[in-house]
Amino acid sequence: MAGSSEIYPVAVIGGGPIGLSSSILLSLRGIPHILFERRPSTSIHPKACGINQRTTEVFRKMGIEDAVYAVAGPPEISGRTAWYTSLGSEGKEVASRYGWGAGPYTEEFLKHSPSKYAILPQIEAVKYRAEVMDVSERERDGYVVLKVRFAGKEPDEEVRARFVICADGGRSFTDKLGVRWLGEKDIYNMVTAHFRAPLTKLHPDPRNFITWFTHPDLGGSVKTGFLYQIGPWPAGPETDEEWVFVCMPGGTDPERFEPEAMANRIRNTLQLPDLPIEVVSLSPWNVNAIYAERYRASKRVFLAGDAAHRIPPWGALGMNSGIQDVANLVWKLDLALQDEQKYDKLLGSYDTERRPIGERVGRTSLRNLRSHSLVMDAALGMSAGNTPEQNWAALTPYFDPAHPEYARKRAAVERALKTLDSEFKAPGAEVGWFYPSADFDGEGAASRHGGQLGEDGELETEFYYPSTIPGHHVPHAWLREPGDPSDKKVAVFDLIPLRQMLLLVRRRGVGWEQLESALVHVEIVGEGGDWVDADGDWARQCGVGEEGAVLVRPDGIVAWRGEWTDGSKDVDQWGRVLDRVMYLAQ
Repeated sequence: MAGSSEIYPVAVIGGGPIGLSSSILLSLRGIPHILFERRPSTSIHPKACGINQRTTEVFRKMGIEDAVYAVAGPPEISGRTAWYTSLGSEGKEVASRYGWGAGPYTEEFLKHSPSKYAILPQIEAVKYRAEVMDVSERERDGYVVLKVRFAGKEPDEEVRARFVICADGGRSFTDKLGVRWLGEKDIYNMVTAHFRAPLTKLHPDPRNFITWFTHPDLGGSVKTGFLYQIGPWPAGPETDEEWVFVCMPGGTDPERFEPEAMANRIRNTLQLPDLPIEVVSLSPWNVNAIYAERYRASKRVFLAGDAAHRIPPWGALGMNSGIQDVANLVWKLDLALQDEQKYDKLLGSYDTERRPIGERVGRTSLRNLRSHSLVMDAALGMSAGNTPEQNWAALTPYFDPAHPEYARKRAAVERALKTLDSEFKAPGAEVGWFYPSADFDGEGAASRHGGQLGEDGELETEFYYPSTIPGHHVPHAWLREPGDPSDKKVAVFDLIPLRQMLLLVRRRGVGWEQLESALVHVEIVGEGGDWVDADGDWARQCGVGEEGAVLVRPDGIVAWRGEWTDGSKDVDQWGRVLDRVMYLAQ
């Protein structure tokens, strides 16, 4: 069997958004690695499309944020969603709303991050013909052997790596590695269609990025399907408009759903019988809300993205969680490659920190899915268990102001829209998640983590409460250089080094400067410092006094905060602080 004696520091399995993000984050740190993608060409089927602010922050660190915005959906179609019975002549709008930080939520979301929410359908662009067939760990030798099958080449080759990031989309390796899946599996069968059609001119409100359909004949929301646009933008008379339609296939085997059958299903749902449709691709899939029992599959192999969690797309948390997985993992691998024995527990914290996030977002996304029928359809009085006649009878009063049930049904739909904030206006879920295990001194317990946990102990999803409690993301604040006549602003996030922790000090001369080291970079924000607190937001949110400091990890997570209480911080004591926040001493 062909092979090589070279040992790569890291091998990445999978060239989707998670694998590619891993590759970029490794490259930024100068870590040699190799990436394997089994596909022979670009995937043409669109997948995830909502990119939340924590993910665009990662793209900001990668240096690709502006490039993402340049090809993302324009603002006029990226912030609205609506429910219709259909788009035909008899179709009616049930309700519409803003979401994803647009409209009335714009100012609120701008306070959360230097980065913006973006709509960009995932169409992958990787062209490697290399499929990893097997992974075996040889701990005595200190590496992993990957058996790789290159298209058109025989025999299979062996590739060695010290660590492996498995981001293969959950296709096989999680099972091959003997890692069990937990949660709810195969909840619904679905089919996604990528198609071209001149729909913009036929849509009553083309500002809506997602259009949900709840038709009485089809039993309500979940069974009727939903539609979203993927460009190109702006649409014009000669534009080949591209759309995605998602539905349950009914009694048809989703694996056997043919393009013409799907085209007819789309026309029937939209009630546009003469709509010309070109089906580009079809993709059957199952709704899962599952997560791996461990993200560190073995000492040297780590699961990320769909290999670690498969999340329903309602709420757009799947791809985002995957990219946030590798943002957590790569800086830890960087240190472990320098001293593997010392930082083994730090690598173990990848599972401790990220696995609860994957479990929670799966539950949240599944609740979002079910809310469309349990909340919106229930408000209208429709149900998949009703006959079409019963559903029509329930829906009719909603559109008739003279009907005695009109006001009640309208109020019920308004309440349903509020419930659906968990999908469309959920900064707490998107940017407010945190790592309880990193709160070593239990600072968050007294305040329910600054309000981010409700009284029931669940994450507060509707609002984000910035905090420097260890384990939380460092709060966003704009800074500027003293005396800069341009008044150019820099975000606190932008000060975080790739390969060091950042110690944010509030005042020069206290003594924190002596803690500068290969592991810690010091920046002073405030009196006599390197930066001026442009809007006073850092002073308001930092959670420490004028002689205090906040320590931030390379992934933007607060590791520690404290005061210089005795005026002469013991460097040995600081070493113990660092050991603790790096999971070296517990």
